[in-house]
Amino acid sequence: MNVRAGGKTRLSGMIHGIALAAIILTLAPLAAQVPLAALAGILMVTSVRMIEWEAIGLLLRATYADFGVMILTWMVTICFDLVLAVEVGLIAAGALFIKRMSELSLGKMPETEVFPPGVPLELTKQIAVYRVDGPVFFGAAERFATFLRDEPEVKNLVLRLRYVPNMDTTGLVALEDIYRDLKRHDCRLILSGLQPQVQQLLERSGLLEKIGRDNCFDTTDAAIHSLSPEINKISPVSVNAQVEEVAATHD
Repeated sequence: MNVRAGGKTRLSGMIHGIALAAIILTLAPLAAQVPLAALAGILMVTSVRMIEWEAIGLLLRATYADFGVMILTWMVTICFDLVLAVEVGLIAAGALFIKRMSELSLGKMPETEVFPPGVPLELTKQIAVYRVDGPVFFGAAERFATFLRDEPEVKNLVLRLRYVPNMDTTGLVALEDIYRDLKRHDCRLILSGLQPQVQQLLERSGLLEKIGRDNCFDTTDAAIHSLSPEINKISPVSVNAQVEEVAATHD
């Protein structure tokens, strides 16, 4: 009611609270005489006015998961009480956040977009390039463990991190797990496009020294060329054309 009446400051909230306290202390006997049916009608109208219909429509159009959390909280409020509904809503929203973070946007880049024409097929099988978009979270470690089991012939794995703006401690642990799994499988981990914040975190943790600074490159193209002596033997014209095409779409 305070917000709907135009209250915007902390002082307005204090005045609102004091006014409610005064009403309760002085007019409680009169309020007790109001029929519950009348109070229920007032509360129903107040509840309808509190609903942000535009936000609900946006949730329904954007993602059903968030809409489901809202419906769950609403049902708990009706069936039990508001305090329990807040607790359930927070837990559901937290679980949804963890699920989304574990579903890291991770995809293997097609060979036609990574390697210049004329590279031997045997070489392309030994190098895999993965694009990572968004914050690195713990869900990535298990996905790479599965990848190593499915493609044991890969000896060099390039992680393209240009669109990873930040990394927390959990993501750091996940990246270290990936590095250890690759090392156990005699697979070299190479990082490309490190952002300043991510690079500083890797340096402070000492993980960058483990991976090796010689395994970090500014672009994916530079990483591929360092791994592929055969590429340098291909016609410079075809290589440059392919590099420019890849750079325009990725790096």
